This record gives sequence, C-alpha cells and structure tokens, in this order.
Amino acid sequence: MAALYPLKLSPSPSERLWGGTRLREFVPSFKDLKTADPIGEAWLVYSENKIENGLYQGKTLQELASDLGESLLGSKSTERYGNKVPLLAKFIDADQALSIQVHPDDSYALSKEAETGHLGKVEAWYIMSAKPEASIIWGFKDELSHEEIRVAIKEGRLEQHLNTVPVKAGDVIFNPAGTVHAIGAGIFLFEIQQSSDLTYRLYDFNRRDAAGRLRDLHVDKALEVSDLSPGEHAKVKPEKRSDTVTTVVSSEHFVAEKWQISGETGHQTSASSLELITVLEGEIGIEAGGSSLVGKQADSFVLPAALGSLTLNGQGSIMRCYLA
Repeated sequence: MAALYPLKLSPSPSERLWGGTRLREFVPSFKDLKTADPIGEAWLVYSENKIENGLYQGKTLQELASDLGESLLGSKSTERYGNKVPLLAKFIDADQALSIQVHPDDSYALSKEAETGHLGKVEAWYIMSAKPEASIIWGFKDELSHEEIRVAIKEGRLEQHLNTVPVKAGDVIFNPAGTVHAIGAGIFLFEIQQSSDLTYRLYDFNRRDAAGRLRDLHVDKALEVSDLSPGEHAKVKPEKRSDTVTTVVSSEHFVAEKWQISGETGHQTSASSLELITVLEGEIGIEAGGSSLVGKQADSFVLPAALGSLTLNGQGSIMRCYLA
C-alpha cells in the first residue's frame, strides 16, 4: 500500500464583494495576501487545495485521490462518486449579506450541469460568531407561484416572503439542496458541504461589482430547483455524545463533529470515509503513519480512510467531517 499519513492542506482565499477583513487575521497564511479586495471565503479542504507536507507535497488533493482511490477516499466515497473528492470545507466571513440563492441536488447537477464537474450542494453552517441582531434567510414563509416570485424579484421585495432567522455563536444551520437561503451581514462561520460551487442567485439586492455591473441572476434555474413549500426548520440541535465529541450535524451526505481536545485522545479512521479535520482554536497535535504534525487555528488536514490508528493531543477544538 502507498504511504499514508495526515495530509496538511494549503487554504485558498476567495475574494467576494460581500467579504470582510477577518479572514486575513484568522487564517495565518492570508496575512500577506497582495490583494486589497475583501476576502469572503477560505477554502480549507477542496479538491484543488495543495498538500503541504510529506511524500505528496505539491500535489493537489484530487491528484492524490485519483492515484490512491479508496485508500484515501474510503469505500462509501468511491461507491458514490468514484475517485472525486466528495466534500468541501471552508470559512465564510460575511461583512455584508450574501445574495438570496439556492443550490441544486445531485440529480439536477448530473443531468443539467454535467460539464461543470460539480455535485449537487447540500451544506451546513456552524456559526462561529455573529454580531448582535445578525440573521440568515432560510426558506419561504408564503406559498408563492413561480410568477409571483418573479414579480417579487422584479419589484425588489422578495425578502418579504422569506423567513428571517436570528443566529448566534454555536448555532447550526442545515441547508438541504433546494432551500432558498442567504447568510446575513456580520456572520463568521464554518461550512461543510458537498464538493460543488453550483449557486443560483434569485436576488442580489441590486448590488454592483467593482466594475459597476449588476451581478448575474439565475432565476430560471433557481426556480427549477427551489423548494417553494413554507418551512422554518433552519436550525438543527447539536448532540453531545461525550465530554470530547459533539455531533454538530448528521445527514446522508456528511457528518460534522466538534471535538474538544484536552490532553491526549486516541482515534481510529474508518475504511468507509476520509476525514476532514480543521482546527477552530488552540493547538492540536496529530501523530499517525510515522509522522507528527501540529495544527494551529485554521489549519486543515485530511486523514486517509485507510490510515488507521492515530493520536490527537493538545488543547483546543477541531471540526471533524466525514461521509455518513
């Protein structure tokens, strides 16, 4: 078997007009970014992120997945998605509100967006901080027809028909594919999602980009995939399983757990799925596969499915994500 060890990934910044300055401070490698544009997202674990350590240094995660297949990705992943990296983890800093948007499911992505290579997009948010009175938009509160939605968009009043949900640090939001949603201003969060960047904007508050242009809307596609039934089930309740582990969210596409590390904790990977590890705070050591690493705030790692036993040590918290 090829050499397996914890893979440290290099995060990628994403400039967004609604982004802020926090990620420059929160992600150590972003402090010296040349651009002055606001950074909205830090892509922590993604197929195109490069490996920083060990034998596979310089390869992208997808290149390694294509080489190692199931031993890296796990049996569940290869059964569902072949050798494609199935998950994407990121931080989002919303200085301004994001567009009101929706994502398709796998079936629509594969049939209508196959050329993009993206999966559908189910996602979950762990709110790390939120300004007072911060909120998200999640789902419809009125049952509207497609034509009524089009008119509301044209007249700039779509928000009136959508649920506004106040959020605070520690809240967890689950967004099934087809849910119309938006992150509000003043929210900093961790997101775990399927590996996809398929986003259809319904409304963008008539904002203009740096060149003064209105951003594109995708109303036709958005209406094709949107769940228009009224609903108010944005928040999910985390389940504390032990002093160390709290299940943040569990779905058919992924599980996210927050681990509070204090001292030394043994762990065993499962052959069914790779694991994504992101340090939320503190300093966490990982010892496995003959290697020893230290992760600090915002560092992210991939544990290959076939890695086996490892030890976590230190003081801090991590987010652990894997396929259900």
